[in-house]
Amino acid sequence: MQYTAGKAAEATGKNIATITRAIKSGKISAQKDASGAWRIDASELHRAFPLNVQDLRKPKMQTDAIPLQEQGQPQTTALEQELAALRERVAAQSELLEERASQISDLKEDRDRWRQQATNLLADFKSAPMQEPKIKSRRWWRL
Repeated sequence: MQYTAGKAAEATGKNIATITRAIKSGKISAQKDASGAWRIDASELHRAFPLNVQDLRKPKMQTDAIPLQEQGQPQTTALEQELAALRERVAAQSELLEERASQISDLKEDRDRWRQQATNLLADFKSAPMQEPKIKSRRWWRL
């Protein structure tokens, strides 16, 4: 479980400024997330600022004590749905890839046939005797 600076302050009964000062001084190690908020690991927070027994009696703290298996059911279902959707997407992509591969092989066969036909025509053209066109000789002064 990770806390933001505000949630860490609530959990320990300290002020947010106290939590951020402890982070900056190195008393607590924390990382900044993508939005720039501090993320503090629960064990790291409670190492520096132990929980009070009174805090454990609060209803909010009791919900934190619920085992992860019970908390994770909705998340697991969502992940299973996402996994199924991704598998369908991969299957569709594979099918599209196979279709494109067959199109490519068909086009290569067509290309080879056209190339062979062009080669045959060129060979026929080379084997036929060439007749040079007759040029009438004209006198240069009658142009």
